[in-house]
Amino acid sequence: MRNLHNPKKWLLAFLCVPLAAWGEVEPIQMVNHFYKVQFGPDGPSSFCAQSDTVNLLANKKVWGNIIIRYRINNEDWNNLETGFTRRRALDDKTVVYTDSLIDMPLCMKRYYTLGNDGLHLRVEITNLSKRIVELGDVAFPVEWQQHGEGHDPADIFERGFVQKHNIALNSSFLTFSKPSGKGPFYMMLTGNNTPLEFFKYEQNVYTAYIHSGCTGPQTEGNWRMPHTSYLLNPANSGRNTVSYDFTLVTVDRYEDLRQALYDNGLLDVHAAPGYTVPRDLSVDVALRLKGKIDSLSTEYPEQTEIRFAGKNKTGRSIYTIQFKRLGENKVTVYYNDSCRSVLEFFSTEPVETLIKKRSRFIVDKQQHKVPGKWWDGLYSVYDMKYGKLRGPEDTDGFDGWWGYVLSCDDPALGKAPFVAAKNAVYPDSAEIASLEYYVKNFVWGKLQRTDKELPYPYAIYGVPNWYIARDPKLHAMCNYVYNDRIKIWRAYDYPHIIKLYYCLHKIAEHTPQFTHYLTSEEYLNRAVETAKAFYKYPYEILPWMEIYKWGMYNELVILDIIDELEQKGRHEDAAFLRGEWEKKAKYFIYDDKYPYRSEYSFDRTAFESSYALAKYGVEHPMHPDQNLWFDKNKKIWYSHPNVSTKDAFRFMNQQHYAGLTVRGWLAPKYYLAGADCADSHHLGDQSYMSMMGGWSVLDYGLLYSRNTDWIELGYNSYLSSWSLMNTGDKASNYGYWYPGKEKDGASAWSMVSAKNGTTWIRKFEHRGGWRYDGEIDLGYGAAFHTARTILVEDSIFGLHVYGGTLQKQGRKLSVVPKDGVRQQFSCILPTYRLHLSLDRDGFKKNLPISVAGKAKQLSFTLENRTPTGYALSHKTKLSIRTQSVVPIKLTIGGREVDLRKTPIGWEAELPVEASSKEIILSWR
Repeated sequence: MRNLHNPKKWLLAFLCVPLAAWGEVEPIQMVNHFYKVQFGPDGPSSFCAQSDTVNLLANKKVWGNIIIRYRINNEDWNNLETGFTRRRALDDKTVVYTDSLIDMPLCMKRYYTLGNDGLHLRVEITNLSKRIVELGDVAFPVEWQQHGEGHDPADIFERGFVQKHNIALNSSFLTFSKPSGKGPFYMMLTGNNTPLEFFKYEQNVYTAYIHSGCTGPQTEGNWRMPHTSYLLNPANSGRNTVSYDFTLVTVDRYEDLRQALYDNGLLDVHAAPGYTVPRDLSVDVALRLKGKIDSLSTEYPEQTEIRFAGKNKTGRSIYTIQFKRLGENKVTVYYNDSCRSVLEFFSTEPVETLIKKRSRFIVDKQQHKVPGKWWDGLYSVYDMKYGKLRGPEDTDGFDGWWGYVLSCDDPALGKAPFVAAKNAVYPDSAEIASLEYYVKNFVWGKLQRTDKELPYPYAIYGVPNWYIARDPKLHAMCNYVYNDRIKIWRAYDYPHIIKLYYCLHKIAEHTPQFTHYLTSEEYLNRAVETAKAFYKYPYEILPWMEIYKWGMYNELVILDIIDELEQKGRHEDAAFLRGEWEKKAKYFIYDDKYPYRSEYSFDRTAFESSYALAKYGVEHPMHPDQNLWFDKNKKIWYSHPNVSTKDAFRFMNQQHYAGLTVRGWLAPKYYLAGADCADSHHLGDQSYMSMMGGWSVLDYGLLYSRNTDWIELGYNSYLSSWSLMNTGDKASNYGYWYPGKEKDGASAWSMVSAKNGTTWIRKFEHRGGWRYDGEIDLGYGAAFHTARTILVEDSIFGLHVYGGTLQKQGRKLSVVPKDGVRQQFSCILPTYRLHLSLDRDGFKKNLPISVAGKAKQLSFTLENRTPTGYALSHKTKLSIRTQSVVPIKLTIGGREVDLRKTPIGWEAELPVEASSKEIILSWR
């Protein structure tokens, strides 16, 4: 009690007592036509749109509880103590909180004003001392209602939010979307003089930093923006106060998010074809701003070309940028005299080079060839950090259950299907031999039960590897759940092997001289029987494995198999697989409000399948049914007395917007734009799911929507994951993430965009690509149905080409395809939409596809991809998808070719010979 004899110290002790100790502080409610806010003793504890019932803020948390670390005379850092916060309502729209203690050098005031345009926060920090104070950290913790991981779908999809962000100095922001994809959508926007330069996520708290001069340099890892401090002059002098502004707003529609950026003075940025830019392409960037763009500067001016292309009809400033330096490239936009915002690009080698390098690297560097060992033939994961192929004898800690990373499941099993898909497009005898070695020595009779092994022929063994799963003693020692059941119930493993066999079937069909293990028909039969096993065994053995309820990677290949079977007259097999596919399609469309689960309650892996199932329902009329299938878990039958394509289209739109909640759209950064990014830690912002789910966004934009934003976003998704590849030339030392020629063609699994962190595979990583490749080849495999060159009359960029270059010669448009595969071309113009697809070969490299708009004619030259020295004559199927175009003539080398009508357009068999000939399509 001695301190009480000192009046000053007594008063300080009094002021340090929390308000709650003197009685409960009544919350202040503020409501207008658009928002409702509740202010507690320390700040807003609830913020909600009038059209919503869910509080954005986490329970018992406050928005705007700013953290300040400061120092004087360059000494130790101190925290601004805010244990005594005073609250006062200035009027019916504004509440002010004062955070200060007697004798402290700083006072912080937070002014909250509720308007029809959102909740505004102005933070004022004042130096009360007679010395200069350095603000090292000015940090904003943000704790929101995160989406659940429980069993109640409403909690998961309607009562929480997925957060995305853009930390880019000025024009930084955060967005919050419900996993259902329904509005309202919440945004936290920065205001004048409020740049965000850094972020951290620790102990379930996301913290954005206006200044990070204290914490940033102490945080291990890489960072590509400055860690700054701010100096406050002494009291009663100029510059002794600084202020920062934030706003919470909502919009009803996803499409309105960009307008909210513009309305609040932030940059709205579009980029085509994307922020990952192949070096043989340039990128067009559109900037929209309330104010003026002063200039653009580049990180490497001698290796970057920027050209101002003028303003478009919406007033956006258009710039064309060409990057010559491989790897990360920053472009800084200076605007409104004192503001700057950072755009982040990644320059890669051409996509075709990446596809071929990746396949060759897997074959040369990632296959174990160790006769006599159980892992002989295995494709395993590569460690870029140490330049090692990992495996059962060198695990790097992937032991026990974690052994699956090395030898089965998605990380290991996704590699062979990618190599096979590549060789169905670009055949290479050495790579095909490697695939057959894999099938013969690792898959058949090992990973996969043979046709003679009863029960469960053609079944696939699961984690941790087939060797342990086949050995009862070893299996029992693993102490896993369901040890009483044969370990073939993991449904996710099956589609990888199905796709592998199907691609080998196409390889053997097109280049039989390169396959020696099985014939084309034998590979097709393996694919069919494995697909049957996929539908039968997992659900029979472990009904918890919800085969009809969860989207699974690569399963859309089953549609190709069904078509192939019907063409070959195998109607019974086709009918079985179609029936199983339709069970799932109907479940997704009719029986589950939120069919976005996969391995997790809300899973980014689901959206490739959910779109494929929706598209099937739109394009293939399904019939009503009674007691279609019995749910062993819920003990109910599913029936569908009324079925329509209208319902399928409704679900297609629904799943599209749900998918957008995990896909970056607004942030101008290569690791966010188009990428899957639902992880608040930002330790895996981009992965194989960027490309797989991106296919659905692109296809939707091409076929079912007039909004060209989805074409832009889908193409961003297609390109984004290629930034994870570690490739280059001599000048770049063959790799941006891990240099060295021996690592040219390796790849990262995902991206850490935080300064550092421990990923879910238990590896500590600095900002950048993960050292391991893992599941990334699932994404790269999606390139073969995603890649296309697109000529489009874009709402932002006007006449534009994605995945190629454009030249205008009068009314003739010449497009050189550079999408990496050169088998698909789309023409999206106001007068017609036309989509071309080749089932083999490709458009001739470096030769244009020419479109003569007024003449209604399209021409191209076919590239015969049969390897030199083998029989070159064959036929290639050309599919023409269109609703508004009626072809009248198709010629090759002047000779007319028959056109056949299909449900979605036309098709023709093109005779292909050694010499290339021009193909001309005319329509009315």
